[in-house]
Amino acid sequence: MSLLTDVAEGALEPEYRVAVPGGPTRLPLLVAVTLIVALVTVALLQTTRGAGAEADQRADLLDRVATARARQSELAERAAALEQEVRELGEEALGDPTQRERLGAVETSAGAVPVAGPGIIVTVDDAAEGGTDNGLVLDSDLSRLVNGLWQAGAEAVAINGRRITTLTPIRAAGAAITVDFVSLSPPYRVEVIGDPATMQARFNQTPAAAWWQFITANYGLTMTIEQADDDLALPADPGMAIRYATTD
Repeated sequence: MSLLTDVAEGALEPEYRVAVPGGPTRLPLLVAVTLIVALVTVALLQTTRGAGAEADQRADLLDRVATARARQSELAERAAALEQEVRELGEEALGDPTQRERLGAVETSAGAVPVAGPGIIVTVDDAAEGGTDNGLVLDSDLSRLVNGLWQAGAEAVAINGRRITTLTPIRAAGAAITVDFVSLSPPYRVEVIGDPATMQARFNQTPAAAWWQFITANYGLTMTIEQADDDLALPADPGMAIRYATTD
């Protein structure tokens, strides 16, 4: 009987024997649970308040961006209207039709006005395998191409929608090519207004054509030339509004 009594009395650990309702370990447990609940509540409140503040800041920033874009669009429209007004006043001041015609020719060659007319489309691209500079279209390659097109009788040129003039820089900026300080990506679509019946044949006789034949044959670059089905429409050079020349 003494063995059974010992087994019954030792069936529970001493900690379990004292952890009874109202026992001495209940108060620390309640304190611990209360602290945990309080910490979780504070964390949730801080997270909620932080999310609300970030949402307010984001909404405010989006409103400011939308306002700035609207203002930019308004100023661009105003600038275009003023440029048109100045152009009309200039034409009125030139009473001689010959002078007006010369002014129009100068504005066209300088890229100050949008132009439209028949022409050709030249598309150049990197090599399919790529990977090295030899398989990429470089800024110097585009410059040679444009110069060859001018030599072939081009009246207006645009690359990926950017009008090219004598003041338009074509430069490398890291892995990209910038035209008038705007980064472009291949393939490069060169739209050329001019006589489509003679321009391609005249271009084939230029040093630019010889250079492009060499790099396409040896480095895998591609170039296609096709006559435009419809008249091409090239925009004005956006930088003409802030460019000017001095005698200094």
